[in-house]
Amino acid sequence: MLPLYEALDYLVKDDIYSLDLSLRFPATGKDYWEELYHYPETGIGVSYWNLGNDEVLGKAWSLYGFINVPLYRSPGKFSINYQVSLGGAYLTKSFDWYSNHLNRAMSSPVNIYVRLGLDGKIQLSPRSQLVFEAGTSHFSNGKTKSPNYGINAGTVSVGFNYLINNDKYEINEPEIPAIKNQYIQSLIYLGGVKVYDNLLNRKYLTSSLSYNAERVLSHRRRIGVGADLSYDGSISEALQEAEGIPENNISKMIRFGLHISYSAQYKRLVAGIQVGYYLYSKYTVLTRLYNKLTVQYFITSRIVGSMAVKSHWGKADCFEYGLGYYW
Repeated sequence: MLPLYEALDYLVKDDIYSLDLSLRFPATGKDYWEELYHYPETGIGVSYWNLGNDEVLGKAWSLYGFINVPLYRSPGKFSINYQVSLGGAYLTKSFDWYSNHLNRAMSSPVNIYVRLGLDGKIQLSPRSQLVFEAGTSHFSNGKTKSPNYGINAGTVSVGFNYLINNDKYEINEPEIPAIKNQYIQSLIYLGGVKVYDNLLNRKYLTSSLSYNAERVLSHRRRIGVGADLSYDGSISEALQEAEGIPENNISKMIRFGLHISYSAQYKRLVAGIQVGYYLYSKYTVLTRLYNKLTVQYFITSRIVGSMAVKSHWGKADCFEYGLGYYW
C-alpha cells in the first residue's frame, strides 16, 4: 500500500497480493494506428486482490480493458512495454458507521479501477513468454460518497503468457496519411455529483464547460492550452463549515481557471491530462492548482463522449461525464 495517508497506514497488517488473468489480442496492422503504436496488444482482464486487512479493507475484484504498448522490441527475444488499464472494481468491505467505521479508504462497494504498469517480456518459446512487471493501481469512487481516501497499491509481479491460437498471421504496414489539421479546438461540457469531505453524504451537482486549443504534434500526440468554467455545489457546505453561516451565493460556487494539456490518441480513443490554475475561486482551502485526467471517445468525426476525474494535489474531487465537439 502506498503511504499517502497516515490514517490508512496502520490498517495494513499483512502483505498485499493479487492474481491477474487477461485475454490479449495482438495487433496485425489492420489500420495505421496499430503501426504508429508499434503493434500493441489490447484486451480485457480480471484481477483479485487482498488488501492487507480482511476485517476492515476486505478484498477487491476488478474487471478492466487495457492497451499494452511496446517501447522496445527485439524480435523473438525480449520486449519492454507500458500498459494502461481502466475499468471497474467491487470491494467486499466499505465504510459503515456501526460495523466498519475504521475504513476511511472506501465508502462504496463499486469503484473505478486504474492501473499503470511497465513490463518486460522474455520469449521462452514461439508460444510462451515470461513476464516481469511493476506498476501502481488505484481504487476510488471519485468522491460520490465519503469517506474516500482511495486505495493506492504499488506492486511488482511475475507472470506467464501463452499463445492459445498458433495460426500464423501477416504483419501489415499500412500507409500513414498526412496530418490534415495542425491546430484543433474543442468545447466539452461535463456534469456529475459529489459529496463534501464529511460523513453527511449530501449530494451536490458539479458541472464544467471547457475550451481547449491544441497543436497537433503527430497522429498520436498533441499539446494545448484552454480555459475551464466550473460549478461545485459542495462549496456551499465547505464555506458554511468555515464561516459558520449558511452560504447560498451561487457566485461563490463558480470557478474559472486556465490550463495546459497533453493528450494521446489511439484510433477513436483519446486520453489526456490537464494542469490548471484558478484565476477566480472563493474556496481555496486546498489549492488554486487543479488537474484533470480525461478519456474521450469519438462517436463521430467531431462529437465525443467524455469522462474526467478532477483532483487537487492528487486528491480526487469528482467524476464527471458529458459530450464535446471538435472543429
